[in-house]
Amino acid sequence: MKCSVERLIEALIGSEIARERKVAEERAAAKQRSTYVVTVSRGYGALGREIAQVLADTLGVRCCDRIILQEVAKRANVDVELIKKLDERVDNIGSDWWKSLFRDKSYPTERYLHHLVKVILNISTKGGVIVGRGAHLILGPHRCFRVRIVGSLEKCAERIGVREGVDIEAAKRRVEQVDQERAEYISELYGVHAGDSSNFDLVINTDRFTVNESVTLILDAMQQAGYELTAEILRSASS
Repeated sequence: MKCSVERLIEALIGSEIARERKVAEERAAAKQRSTYVVTVSRGYGALGREIAQVLADTLGVRCCDRIILQEVAKRANVDVELIKKLDERVDNIGSDWWKSLFRDKSYPTERYLHHLVKVILNISTKGGVIVGRGAHLILGPHRCFRVRIVGSLEKCAERIGVREGVDIEAAKRRVEQVDQERAEYISELYGVHAGDSSNFDLVINTDRFTVNESVTLILDAMQQAGYELTAEILRSASS
């Protein structure tokens, strides 16, 4: 039977190990909070891309949109122009041209997702604002702050009409088409509904808020969630 001194030493060692583990966990959590990773899911014409860019500039990180395609193409060893044909669409995944892009026998959807996950995870280690591609589902709530930007069909169509030089009815059809393609993309790859609010930390309707106001809302919400924003970032957001 161990003497009381031995039991005391063991208890002290156990307590110290537990304390060191807690400190390490707290440091890791603090590092995660200071590494700004935000995912932006968006409706077509809802200003999501514009908000993502301003947010990235404010946080001092990269805005990652088309660069994701470039990295997926590089990993898959295919032409980025071919990858663009799949960009947030799934109707081409099963076609012969898509299957021929890859040199192995993996199912095309799985192979594409394999490369996409690696690219998204790599970006998250360095910080960034990641636009679309279901990044919020890949990273989850513990690796990023998840934002969805939405707007009414009317408002989104107005913006698209101005941007693309088409009448309002054509713009509405375009918005509905792109949103449907993106929804099918999310459903096919991840098996969830694209607009499921439980998969986001914050949803903003840009019918009511400008780009800069939306960025301010995101930064406020990030602070409430425990992210440590520097004084420089807060000054930049308020200017």
